Amino acid sequence: MTRHTSAKPDEATAPQSPVVRHLGLIKAMSVIMAILIVAALVVIVVTIYSRLTTMERTAGRVTTTLTLPEGARISGASLGDKGRMLLIVEHAGQQQLWTLDGAGRLQRKIEIDAAKP
Repeated sequence: MTRHTSAKPDEATAPQSPVVRHLGLIKAMSVIMAILIVAALVVIVVTIYSRLTTMERTAGRVTTTLTLPEGARISGASLGDKGRMLLIVEHAGQQQLWTLDGAGRLQRKIEIDAAKP
């Protein structure tokens, strides 16, 4: 007759470590992190590509003809971002602010009317 000399009964198991107990959750989190890393890399590459193509389009010179009213003069000009321009035009005793886009097209014309006392 053979006797089993094991100190533990067959049903008893060693307690599991917290890592082993939560192994499924750890695997799921690692897959989610991998997906987020890939998505972030795609966003970075697309952003760099779009900025490079925008720079290539705006790198060339733009020639625009701007027609001012008779007797008007430009008293100030300033460049903004993306080639935008702000002009201060004086005409018939009034000042106007003209906003031009990067292609030189008039976007907005604001007349400044000085209040008379």
